[in-house]
Parts: sequence; C-alpha cells; structure tokens
Amino acid sequence: MTTRVIDPTRHNVVHRGGTGRSRLRTGAAYAAAGWGVLFALVHVYWLAGGRAGLPSGQSIFDSTALLVIDVIAIPVSFAAAALALALTRPWGGRFRRRTLLTGAWAAAVLMVVHALPTMIDWVALAAGERTAGELTAEERFVTFLYEPWFLAGGILFALAAFAHRRATRLGTGPF
Repeated sequence: MTTRVIDPTRHNVVHRGGTGRSRLRTGAAYAAAGWGVLFALVHVYWLAGGRAGLPSGQSIFDSTALLVIDVIAIPVSFAAAALALALTRPWGGRFRRRTLLTGAWAAAVLMVVHALPTMIDWVALAAGERTAGELTAEERFVTFLYEPWFLAGGILFALAAFAHRRATRLGTGPF
C-alpha cells in the first residue's frame, strides 16, 4: 500500500510504498547516481596518472585545460550523484522540490547538449558517409565512448527527474 505524505513547507510529496512508479523513480535515481560516481572515479584515475580510456599516449597532464577540467569534474560528478540520490532517498525531502527538479533537469539538459554535436558524426557513420577508419584516435574516443557516456547520463538524469516529478506532483505549475 502506498501512502502519500505532503510537506507544505517544502512543497514535497513523498510516496511510501512499492509501486511500479516508485521502482522507476528509485531505479532511475540510483542509475544516475551510479553514472556520477563512475564518471568521478574515472577522473580520479586520470588525475592519479592513469591513461586507460584516453586516446593512445595521451595524459591529462599533457594539457593544462584537460587537467583543470578533470579537477573540476570530480566534485561536480560526486555532487551530481548526491543530487540523483536526493531525488529518491528520504534525506532528499530536506530540499525544496523545485530545487531538486531544477538541478536534475539542468544536469540532463547539459549532458544531452554536450553530446549533440557528436550525434552528427553518428548519423554520418550510420548513413555510410564516413567510416570509423576515417576517424582519428581522438575522434573515435569522443564518438564511441566519451559522448555516448554523456548522452547516457543525460537520459538517466531526465528519467530520474521525470519520475521524481510524477511521484511528488502537487498539481501546481511545471515543477
């Protein structure tokens, strides 16, 4: 049985129970959190000098810009994981619904927009206008690993935000 508890001071509605909707909400949130943790751990690995997953022979220490991006990506990724968990864990009820949804939708949009330019390459490859052999090592890394990872993260955060919105709907406005 599902009970619905409304916290008027936070504009949150919390569903308790084992409905299909709550499983979607929980699954999407945990998957998005896992995405954030894995992304952060990859960046920690690269910061520690690891090279696996990077184009052959490349290190983040070869470029100041890559190093700065890597250092920034670690806490941002862990924060994204915490945001995803806040969408489904009881302690997330401490935050305003609008704040959680705005953060989750912003993360989703940012990640999908990040991956959009590479989708042009995907279309060209699918249409046979280009072949994978024509791509440089860096282009293959971006096209087949890096940008699909961003797209997957965007989709996961969108699903988590959508499920949270449905589960906590008050019927007032878009958020």
